[in-house]
Amino acid sequence: MFFNKKELMPERVKLGVCSICNLNCRDCYMRKSKTNFGNVGAGYLKYENFVKFLDMNPFVREIELANHGEAFLNPDLVKILETACKRNIIITFNNGVNFNRVSDAQMEALVKYSVRGITVAIDGGSSDVYVKYRRGGNFDTVISNIKKLNEYKKKYNSEFPILSWQYVVMDTNDSKEEVDKAVKLANDLNMEIFFIRTWNLDYKPKDPDFVNSILIDVRDTFKDYKNLKKEPICSVCTDLWEAPQINWDGRFLACCCNYLNPFDINVFETGLTKCLKSKMIRKTKKMLMGGKPYKKSPCYNCWFYKKVMMEKDD
Repeated sequence: MFFNKKELMPERVKLGVCSICNLNCRDCYMRKSKTNFGNVGAGYLKYENFVKFLDMNPFVREIELANHGEAFLNPDLVKILETACKRNIIITFNNGVNFNRVSDAQMEALVKYSVRGITVAIDGGSSDVYVKYRRGGNFDTVISNIKKLNEYKKKYNSEFPILSWQYVVMDTNDSKEEVDKAVKLANDLNMEIFFIRTWNLDYKPKDPDFVNSILIDVRDTFKDYKNLKKEPICSVCTDLWEAPQINWDGRFLACCCNYLNPFDINVFETGLTKCLKSKMIRKTKKMLMGGKPYKKSPCYNCWFYKKVMMEKDD
């Protein structure tokens, strides 16, 4: 995407379907703020608001539904998937789900309504290792649910949803033995598997060479400040242009990493076009392209932005 060209409205968005979660993962930033869920609030996308969003933004053709929380705790999910399918909207859950609590109706809807992809977060290849991080989760239940979903895919003779296994590498699960178990099981379940480093900066691998050989390090995303004005400071920031993130209640977040400072804009009320053409968003975009800092923008206080600005000043 050429960020300095005349912009069109994005065909893809990220719309959080549920911020509530049934687990209490060890290092989860959302669970560390139980009273307000990091200012995104505890709730779920209502079916009526989903329909309203589609009506107001007919240029949107693809929606990522997973963000903060567990998508399958949304009681309106089946209706949302059915409506998306009828309107030829591509749906994904590739930002990650824990897949511990999924009803049969939801499972069948994922296949029947052609959800394109699902990423399941499974941080270990065995039950005793999995629960050390995914507190409140059950490894055997997750694997059983994946098998059941594969049976529905057979029933409907469908390749969708394409299943991915996300394995966050940390001190509890970084042995070659545990990784090998996960790789074998993922292959048996017809899942792609990928490994990312924990966001806990104190983590030090027991075998750095092995860990580095399997990682996709999502933190290696920053741009050289001198080469800005052609693209944003960080690959995460491209969400604002390519797939802007919207909270379950309509508040604009800009990217999937923002959980502390929603913008003072509600997309369910204004529509996405008016939101993205607002002074706040235009000035934010200029700032993220290396322009003048805009202190009124929630992005000004973001860790990603602060990191780049500190490196610029060094």
